[in-house]
Amino acid sequence: MTDMHRRRLIRTGAGLCAALAVPTLRAQPAYPAGPIRIVITVPAGGGHDTMMRLVGTKLTEAWGQPCVVESKPGASGAIAASFVARSAPDGLTMLLTNSNFLSTTLLQPSAGYRTADFVPVSMQVLTPIAIGVRSSLGVNTIQEWVAMAKRQPGKLTYGSYGQGSGGHFVGEQLNAAAGIESIHVPYKGEAPAIQDVLGGQIDAVIASLGGASRHPGKIKALAIASPSRFPVYGDVPTFAESGLPDVNMPGWGGVFLPVATPRPIVDRLAAELNRVIMLPDVQPRMLDLGFEPVGWAPPKLQAFLDEQLLKTRRLVDAGRVKL
Repeated sequence: MTDMHRRRLIRTGAGLCAALAVPTLRAQPAYPAGPIRIVITVPAGGGHDTMMRLVGTKLTEAWGQPCVVESKPGASGAIAASFVARSAPDGLTMLLTNSNFLSTTLLQPSAGYRTADFVPVSMQVLTPIAIGVRSSLGVNTIQEWVAMAKRQPGKLTYGSYGQGSGGHFVGEQLNAAAGIESIHVPYKGEAPAIQDVLGGQIDAVIASLGGASRHPGKIKALAIASPSRFPVYGDVPTFAESGLPDVNMPGWGGVFLPVATPRPIVDRLAAELNRVIMLPDVQPRMLDLGFEPVGWAPPKLQAFLDEQLLKTRRLVDAGRVKL
């Protein structure tokens, strides 16, 4: 075979390969290729539900695909997390969860999922966790709550949005730091816990600041477990300002996908979620709900999770929070 023939064959083969490659590239489906399901771990009607319905509306406007928020409460978030972990890794089923995501795997060895089953996508919001008491109790400060709890050991009750939830952890931090024993009553989300405070079935709720502040005159927010005050509710002090610096564990709302989801899909969804949560017409709504919109990318969310997991493990190992 002459050099000329060899070069001609090489050019012909290269051209054939290129021609075959074009249909393959064009066959790659666009993302998203269908309706998007946003699974939340708490009941409909709460802050996370409201937040993700707003975010979902913006995603629909941007991508032309319907976004449905689906509530799967129960088992401290394990039902929703297990469902998403088993979903197809196509980016069309995402999980919006909170601190239960970490604590449940420590408190329930057979939770049905592991954190390693997911890839972090976006930290949408940070959530100051507050204690709010029913106004009929006549308590106006956290110091008065502590004093009443000491006069009536084991009598005062507080609800949270789940066993092993951020609210539960903050409640036990408060019990330990103040030397009191208020009784934890877990609910499947903050909305039913707040309803029982309004109805007088329990004395207080430890939930999102927005939730604890949503019923002025009926529920009074006493303090938040965050390093600084929240702008929209600037009259609510931190626990540290109230003499209880050890009570400090912010809540959060983060989005996750099944671990096998292709990286380009993860990156595209992360970029869009982070864009939406910081939109000028979305941020004020988040603040009104008691959420601080942050829009963290996957690496920053992962670093936060690693840090929170260490704190959560220390509290569980100390025996304050059990199932």
